[in-house]
Amino acid sequence: MKKKDKLKKLSSILKNNLKKLKIRENKNAFIASDITCLGKLRLKKNEISETIFNAIKSSLSKNSTIFVPTGNMNLCNANETFDLKKTKSFQMGAFSEYVRKKKGSVRSLHPYWSVSANGINSKLLTNVSKHSYAEGSPWSIMLDLDTIQINIGKHPSQAVTLIHHLETVSGVPYRYNKQFFHKVKLKNKIKIMDFYMSVFFNKVNAKKKYKLNQHYFTKLKRQKKLQSIKNDLGLEIWSFKMRDFYSLVIDEMKNNIFNYLEYDPKFDSIKDY
Repeated sequence: MKKKDKLKKLSSILKNNLKKLKIRENKNAFIASDITCLGKLRLKKNEISETIFNAIKSSLSKNSTIFVPTGNMNLCNANETFDLKKTKSFQMGAFSEYVRKKKGSVRSLHPYWSVSANGINSKLLTNVSKHSYAEGSPWSIMLDLDTIQINIGKHPSQAVTLIHHLETVSGVPYRYNKQFFHKVKLKNKIKIMDFYMSVFFNKVNAKKKYKLNQHYFTKLKRQKKLQSIKNDLGLEIWSFKMRDFYSLVIDEMKNNIFNYLEYDPKFDSIKDY
């Protein structure tokens, strides 16, 4: 099959899948993706990413915005300068990189956890909190916009950074807000800036659940608030409202603040802090 025909078929399949997921009423979408299973199409990653972008764009309401993760946790405690325009995201996937580099895209300013967006609301990312997950971060901005999250090729239980926003606003006792200083390049000038991120206490025996967020999405599916579809290419797509996930987890954490952990941690003494 010729390249043109492959791309046309991929576009048709994606649009059909997204139509069945009923995302038309949404104007804002956060996309977490792993498109490696599409490698068998023998197409360039940028060609696949462009097709996915256009399919999502045409499936959302008018004046839509597409958000993607473009974080760089590899820079944490590293000496490498973070260039807002040029630093590649780390392990965020080909589609995220495509959106980050796309003309008109905006990237939020945080060396470790940035989000990029393309569309009418992308400029909201020019004024964000210095904290990676707190109020005023991209996560609270997307919640304010009633954003839908779409996971492509990767189950949402394995890719929902929103959980860390929820840990932060819930004030979980096994994390603390750490200050970092990092070199940042802005408008051809390099300066050291302060940033913040909630991290695990070193001496508190806190471990994430082995299945991560699976228990939340099992409940979300039971509530019929998690949709999914798998196409003939072997690509599975999931969608859910970020606000629905937020409401569910907030309630869970009200009942048990250690709900995200495999077991309740022990705080033996003040030295744990």
